[in-house]
Amino acid sequence: MEYQEATAIVGKKSGLYDVTTINGIHQRRLFMSQNGCLCEFAPRSRTKGYPIGSQTVEHWTALNPAEPKRTNIVRKFQHYAAKADFTSPFIRKCLEADPEKDCYANGLTTGTRIDGEIISLQAIARYDDWAVNQFRKALRERQTYRSCRFDFRGYDGTLWIEVVTEDTKYARKGDIIAGFSKEYRGCGNGYYYTLIDNEHFIGTDID
Repeated sequence: MEYQEATAIVGKKSGLYDVTTINGIHQRRLFMSQNGCLCEFAPRSRTKGYPIGSQTVEHWTALNPAEPKRTNIVRKFQHYAAKADFTSPFIRKCLEADPEKDCYANGLTTGTRIDGEIISLQAIARYDDWAVNQFRKALRERQTYRSCRFDFRGYDGTLWIEVVTEDTKYARKGDIIAGFSKEYRGCGNGYYYTLIDNEHFIGTDID
């Protein structure tokens, strides 16, 4: 594929694209920079990324906007979020999401293969019951908490809670921002889940 052809397809419409090569179809989050370069969003970012060179594009045989998943899981996010007895920017975003759009378009996730994947505190407790009890206590008492790393299905697991103490552009005083990370051993990369109700985390990002 010619570089100019790829830039014409992406144009001003950033988002998730199916990139076809001789090795198959892979999804990449693409956008055009202000100076007209084809770029890919960095992991966990919706505003920054890296340029893609013409040497890479020439190995592409097709480039198409990714088709929305037939099973729209936005309602799944809303179902769980409605059960939370705490507030958070994420909970509000879930409840206000447009079911006609996918998770990425609603800003709920970064568009990954774990979108909507649920991990419960009960499942995590099989690997570190003490950390889960401390997490539940912190959530109940609205206290900040961060666990040590513990083994979780061959990954390093971490539970954390932050309590917002003052209003900001992003959050409100009293909001709970919490999550569970499942990272590769000894690394800062892995799979990230956001607390969506009092007992469940939902997949939102891969780094």
